[in-house]
Amino acid sequence: MSPDIADGIVVDRSANTLHIRRTYSAEVERVWWAWTDAEAVARWWGPQGWAATVHEMDVRPGGRWRFEIAPVDGSAPPVRSVATYTVVVDRRELAYDDAFADAAWQPDGTGAFPTSITFTSTDNGCVVSVAAGFPDGQALQRAVELQMADGYAEALDRLGGLLDDPSTKEGETILSELSTVTSADGTTIAYRKTGSGPAVIVISNVAEDHTGVAGVAEALSKDFTVIGFDRRGRGASGDPQPYDPAREIEDIAALIEIAGGSAALTSGSGGCGLALDAASALGDKVTGLYLYEPPFIVDDSRPPAPADYVEHQDALVAAGRRDEAVEYFMTEMIGVPAEYVPAMKQDPSWETMVRYAHTYAYDGRIMRGLQDGGPLPTDRWSIKAPIAVAVGGDGEAFIRAGAQALAAILPNVTVLTLAGHDHSAFWTAPEPVAEQARAFLLG
Repeated sequence: MSPDIADGIVVDRSANTLHIRRTYSAEVERVWWAWTDAEAVARWWGPQGWAATVHEMDVRPGGRWRFEIAPVDGSAPPVRSVATYTVVVDRRELAYDDAFADAAWQPDGTGAFPTSITFTSTDNGCVVSVAAGFPDGQALQRAVELQMADGYAEALDRLGGLLDDPSTKEGETILSELSTVTSADGTTIAYRKTGSGPAVIVISNVAEDHTGVAGVAEALSKDFTVIGFDRRGRGASGDPQPYDPAREIEDIAALIEIAGGSAALTSGSGGCGLALDAASALGDKVTGLYLYEPPFIVDDSRPPAPADYVEHQDALVAAGRRDEAVEYFMTEMIGVPAEYVPAMKQDPSWETMVRYAHTYAYDGRIMRGLQDGGPLPTDRWSIKAPIAVAVGGDGEAFIRAGAQALAAILPNVTVLTLAGHDHSAFWTAPEPVAEQARAFLLG
């Protein structure tokens, strides 16, 4: 469709192609960003009422875009696709071969669907023209009957909402500052490096990307070179399957090389398990750790994690019941009363947790053996670097018990108290957390 044709949908049966055209008031640079940034795409890709999760986005000829979309109400299983880019012309054209995929991200045998998108700058904004090809007339007719074009059009309408929303401008600036590094298995890991001084890598928690811990990262950057990053399966980083916690340690190793060969690690809550595993595996490359309230369960002061927690989360996500997966985490792991959940769903953060619901099982694998209600394993970690384990003065008893248990099995552990704060401080009170971490790591 040429730029002078009106916006809309055209079914071209002679070429077995669907054409969809949209005009946006945003400049072509912003529209290109919305199509090529993993976090931006996740905000609009898919029809109304569906949520997208981008597992990999490597925008270059031969690079892959792996994503899944699922209805937010869990009424249908997720639809997975793997697209391989064939043409990438900056701010002008994208082309890829799209194929439906199974749970292991293998093509399901229905064939590839070539798609091209052109971006045309105008005096008033940008025209986006999409051409989605099909192998034959029967496949095109099936797409028409399934209202694929209508779903595509709804996605482009959602894109317009993102482009017109002024609140996304700041996010666009942050995202444009992300760099990438290739981990040992070839996975792209997105990170943001700020500040100057000794290096600190900030590890995010379950169901959040690097923006979730941006407050602590910014506070620490006054005295440190800080690297915040999107863990696998989050934000702009890749997510090859099957998931293996060992690959996350390799990701941190790659980031340490970016930092100059050594770095301290810091995290809060569930991310502390990964920080300890990485410090044990990477030895002298880790110069110190500041851990805020690791949620170890070592006694009967609270119920242990459900024995089938990981398997149950995997099953919920595989069935497209992401919303239910978040509810299960909140009620069974965090202990939130079920009657509080409806109010929590009204907060914008719920949508982010649903998008990253698959990561609950990821962190569940890392935390296995640390939340069973028994002693911490004595043979899991060997760490010589100094470790601070901070607990909130207003925190829960089981957290304090876990901190003391860690101090009992590792050398060089200092248990600190952050007076007047609870478990949320790593996110809601970054300045006092950073001040305590700074004093320990520089002390």
